[in-house]
Amino acid sequence: MTELANREAFEAWNGESGRRWVLDPDRRDELAAPVGDALLAAARLGAGEVVLDVGCGCGATTLAAAQAVGPTGTAHGVDLSEPMLDVARRRCEDGGAANVTFTLADAQTHPFEPVHDVVISRFGTMFFDDPVTAFTNIAAGLRPGGRLCIATWQPLLANAWLTIPGAELLRYGTFPDTSGGPGMFAQSDPAVITATLAAAGCTDITVQPVEVMLRLGDDARDATEHLAEMGTGRAVLATIAEHDRAEALAAVTAVLADHAGPDGVRLPGGILLTTAIRPA
Repeated sequence: MTELANREAFEAWNGESGRRWVLDPDRRDELAAPVGDALLAAARLGAGEVVLDVGCGCGATTLAAAQAVGPTGTAHGVDLSEPMLDVARRRCEDGGAANVTFTLADAQTHPFEPVHDVVISRFGTMFFDDPVTAFTNIAAGLRPGGRLCIATWQPLLANAWLTIPGAELLRYGTFPDTSGGPGMFAQSDPAVITATLAAAGCTDITVQPVEVMLRLGDDARDATEHLAEMGTGRAVLATIAEHDRAEALAAVTAVLADHAGPDGVRLPGGILLTTAIRPA
């Protein structure tokens, strides 16, 4: 394990946060699957390319990248969380992928070799303590002319999958502060992303807003249970008096029922797809 930029984050993702995340990794990846699809389409991976997946989590995007580059290419996933990487390695073994590796590492400080054609990340860059330093380090892992492609969230108000159920919860509790510092919306401003990557030495930076449809659950009750276990949902629920929580969750279920269809509960999410180049 290389030097850590944030030991507190490392301990969290190898402790309670990491253990909670891997209780049902397939479901979490199902929710984010449209984001991964959009990310890989934007990355335009080609046969034989060498891919680095930053903040790879349970490996869904790494394995998809490995399939895209074929047997002559490779995909390498890095993450801070050993519990997630355990899932990723099991998935790799179960799928028989021979061109995939995973490493427990802090992408902000890990000494990457400049051998990668492409760096991808699905929501793996939003928690950097020093984004310029982190992206400078990651870009150093690209070969000259290599490209970066990351997916981050648009601002909260562009994410109906959060605001619609969240409006019901906020009748009973309060939303955590999402302004400033590392977090879910830290890279939701295209101007901030552009300035950060430019300061890290990247060029040809483009930031594209994209809307994806997210499947929250089989029905309204299932979707409510899922959202209540996610970070933002848990954070709001923690501010609600215990005797009001059942009523608050019932209100969420009622509003989500309006968005249920034959294929479950679906609501739009807003993401940013950012691409950049390491100069030759």
